[in-house]
Order: sequence, then C-alpha cells, then structure tokens
Amino acid sequence: MMFPESFSDVIPTMLQKAPVGLLITDNKKKIVWINESLQNYLDIDTNEIIGVTVAALKNDALKALLKAKNIAELPATAIHERRWTKCWRAPLTDNDKGTGTTAHYFFDVTELHQLHSENEHLKVELENLNIHDKTTGMLNQHGLMQTLESQVSRSRRYNNPLSLIIIEAGGVKDKKGLTQALVAISFLLNDQLRWADLAGRLDTNRFLLILPETSASDTITLSEKLAKQIGELDKLPKGLKLRCATSSWEKGDDLDKLMSRAEQGLK
Repeated sequence: MMFPESFSDVIPTMLQKAPVGLLITDNKKKIVWINESLQNYLDIDTNEIIGVTVAALKNDALKALLKAKNIAELPATAIHERRWTKCWRAPLTDNDKGTGTTAHYFFDVTELHQLHSENEHLKVELENLNIHDKTTGMLNQHGLMQTLESQVSRSRRYNNPLSLIIIEAGGVKDKKGLTQALVAISFLLNDQLRWADLAGRLDTNRFLLILPETSASDTITLSEKLAKQIGELDKLPKGLKLRCATSSWEKGDDLDKLMSRAEQGLK
C-alpha cells in the first residue's frame, strides 16, 4: 500500500501518540526507539534505555515486558497499582539473516484482567450458593461439608455425640436405573430421619447422613434398619448392591478424620 507523501509527517506523530506502547530493537537486541505512550506508561527516560540491550536493562518493568511471551504482570509501585500488560512482537525486517529489527507492542489489559477475575470470583460464589443436588433435591457435597464442619466444631467444643452413615448404591450400570434408585432412596431417607438429622448426596452413588447427638451403637442400628428398608423398596433396578459404613466422633477428630473412618468402612 502506498501512502500519500503528506503522510510521512503524520505517521511518526501517530506512532508516538498511539494508545499502545511501541518499542523497536535492532538485530543485537538493543533498544533503538520507544514511543511516548510506553514512556509514560512506565515512567522512564529514553536516555536511560536507548542503545541498551534487553539483558542490560536496569528498568525491571520494561525488562519484564520485553521478556514476556503473552501477559506480563507488573507489581505495584509508589505511582501505579499492579498492572497486567499484553505483549507481542513482530519482525520489521529479515531477522533470519541477523540484519532485522523487531517491533514490540504493549497494551494495558488490567481492566480486562480484573473483570475476568471478578467473573471467576462470582462463579465460585454462585457454586457456593448452590448447595442442593439437582437430581434428588438433597444437600450436595458442598452443602454437606459446610454442615458437617459446623457439627464437628460443636462436638469438639462441647464433646457432644456426632455420627455419620455413608450409604453406597452400586452394581447398576444403567444410568437411568441408578438415577431412579437414588431418587427412591432419597425419599426414604428424608422420611425416616429425625428433624435434627441431615442427609445428602455425597457424590455419584453415595449418600451421607449426619446424625447429631447419636451414639455409635444407635448409628449402627439405624444403618442396618435403613439398609433393610432400602432393600424392600419397589422397582429397584436389578443388580443394585448396597453398602453402608458408619463412624462416630472421637476426641481429637476433625472433619477429615471422621469422614475417613466412614469411608474406610466401605472398603
């Protein structure tokens, strides 16, 4: 593309005032030109960097930008807050023969990065707010762990009894059949448990029952009773196998220890 001769005076000014940082290095990786936008962005004096190689730069921010392959993070300074910069480069002449120069482009993407971070944070918050399983309507794993954490803290403080039951439904390869079984089991659990007890879907084919003020012996009895009742449900898929395991809080237990003993009982 050929530009009118009048453009020759305009282009240098346009590059100096461009809303992106521009810098040129020669074949020896020495800085030979930098535009005003990049100078202002980094608060640097051209006399400190023109003719200096990238390796010999004393300005850490500029060195980080020139070495970055994609996004560079610039730490906070007395003047600026932490910033993120998109960095890319392109040869201006034949670099393969060692005679080329390279143009480096820098664009401040701090606002975009912050928006992305905020979106990710909102996603996590939404996931945290969603504490119910879509299939059964019971508490999901997140909701169960939130509840169990508070119950364990209560037992550690007051030495109150606390027990768990894990019920595992296996042996069903048909996804639809397993879903029907899980829904039927969830109805039974909700019907049989006390108002103080909590039950939820721990994962794909396991339920967790949280039983405050329940001794180990009473928990075992309840586990056996529930297994029998589940086995007597109508229209359960063929091949369904139930396994139950229990654990009860002991002095010094945390959530992980209490859960681990229950899960070990399934092995």
